Amino acid sequence: MDTKKVEDKVELKSSVKSYQQGINTEKQKMGAYSRKFGTTVRSLQNEIKNHSKDTKEAALLMREEGIKSMKSKVNSFKGEINAYNKLMNTNIEEFNSHIRGQVRENKEAVNKMKEGVRHLINEINGKKRDFQSYARGPFQNYIKAFWGITQE
Repeated sequence: MDTKKVEDKVELKSSVKSYQQGINTEKQKMGAYSRKFGTTVRSLQNEIKNHSKDTKEAALLMREEGIKSMKSKVNSFKGEINAYNKLMNTNIEEFNSHIRGQVRENKEAVNKMKEGVRHLINEINGKKRDFQSYARGPFQNYIKAFWGITQE
């Protein structure tokens, strides 16, 4: 039995050693795998960083190009607006000038009409006075009688 125990111990030792060796080889394989994985992850991270950097640079270039393009279009549009404003201001000034001329012309016409009305009123009043003086004259009673006006 002693030999059997010794054999079992030797066998156990050899199987433990083989297990340990197997574990060590697996550790080495896993270490190599993890190093490869780490390298792959780092390279992916670097690629992502580089890609994001390139994307940012491209975005800045696109933005600057867009600003340059829009700046010329905006300036062109401002020029069109300024030209239109100038035209409108000129038209408004001409219109205001025309209105002022029309107002002046209307005032002159009103003054002429006032003068004409005054002249007509003066003529009417003059004829009225002439008629009244004529009626007070020698035919005063004759005219009243002709028209049927009696004195009360």
